Amino acid sequence: MLDFTEPYLLAPSSLTPTALRERAEALLTVTDPAVVDDLPVGAAVELRGNFLYDAWLVKLGPDAASDLHAHERGFGTVAVVAGALRETRASADGLDERVVTAGETVATRPGDTHRLTVDGAGAVAVYLASPPKGAPPRILTSTASVEPVAVG
Repeated sequence: MLDFTEPYLLAPSSLTPTALRERAEALLTVTDPAVVDDLPVGAAVELRGNFLYDAWLVKLGPDAASDLHAHERGFGTVAVVAGALRETRASADGLDERVVTAGETVATRPGDTHRLTVDGAGAVAVYLASPPKGAPPRILTSTASVEPVAVG
């Protein structure tokens, strides 16, 4: 018996968490270091955007954090390119924390509640959402929200 809704029942255009993780891992291997180096702290670049999912490369400063938030629909994956993120996840037993380092991923399903904060001097991550949100993730810094930038 499944303990979660199959994605085709949730939304016909959603990818499964496994498919999102595979795409995130593929994007980790093709992320151009020059793009990462040139990206200002607090900026986001759209890597992919189609009817199935979108993917954003985000460079975060040391004070960046998301609010504790619940995922209402769809699936998400965050893959750390450089640095580390601390995930605080709410469960029936309380709050669980773990550090996610370069090459590791965080996956979310509808109903998951968590918070991501930069663990250290900064981090670079790829954020994927299915179905696509069409906007960069809302990650807060000490000065401003992440802003999309054009690269090219």
